[in-house]
Amino acid sequence: MPEVPANCGIHLETQVVNLLQELSRKRLPRREKLHQDFLDVKRELGRIPTYLELHLMGRSKRSGYRSEFGSYIGFLYWAELLSPAEGEVCVRQEAWLRDVEKTIMNKSYKMIVLLYMLERGEAHWMDPITPGEMARFFHTYLTEKEYRKRKDFSEKDKLALWEWNEKTAAEVEKLIDDMPMSKWSGAKGSMTRFEDGVFSLNAQVEDAEEQALLYRWTKEICLYRLHAYFERRKLLISSEKKLL
Repeated sequence: MPEVPANCGIHLETQVVNLLQELSRKRLPRREKLHQDFLDVKRELGRIPTYLELHLMGRSKRSGYRSEFGSYIGFLYWAELLSPAEGEVCVRQEAWLRDVEKTIMNKSYKMIVLLYMLERGEAHWMDPITPGEMARFFHTYLTEKEYRKRKDFSEKDKLALWEWNEKTAAEVEKLIDDMPMSKWSGAKGSMTRFEDGVFSLNAQVEDAEEQALLYRWTKEICLYRLHAYFERRKLLISSEKKLL
């Protein structure tokens, strides 16, 4: 094996160092790689990152934590980063956390429903709702940003819904009834219920502390899923504007 003279040193370009680090990371088992990527972000922030922060700053694909651990909170439980009390809530609410994390999103509609519920605060976020009471919120969320409107509200049958009026209100209410609420509650293993025009959650909490904790975790997942869903469209529109 050749020897390096005593007065010589090896200087690696930054790109080479990064490549070597990446190759080293890929040799790790899948879960350990996800864990290491998480620790890198945690070290940079000086605290446990939110799900959205991990998505924006981490190296791993966004689906990794969901596919390996059921949910981001499930990962935190696996990594022993939850307190004993939080761990008990995680186990008890696993079905709900998995549902929020994994429910199919062909549109953003389900998460907009959930976001409306969360906007009411930790004390009331689990209270039942109706399509009518959240119709204006639903419409505003989808039309206030161009990238949202162009992704989920631009089909021919929805162009007439861009302007809010009495007719629009009725159509949006029907849309919420027909799609996110009916489809989510009707999915296999769903933790939601939609009966007699009222949408509610099947998750049960033991006390206000558990409700507040579940609120925080649910909001993290909801915000992450909405961002990830619209991310590509947002970047595309930003690129189009730069070219103009």
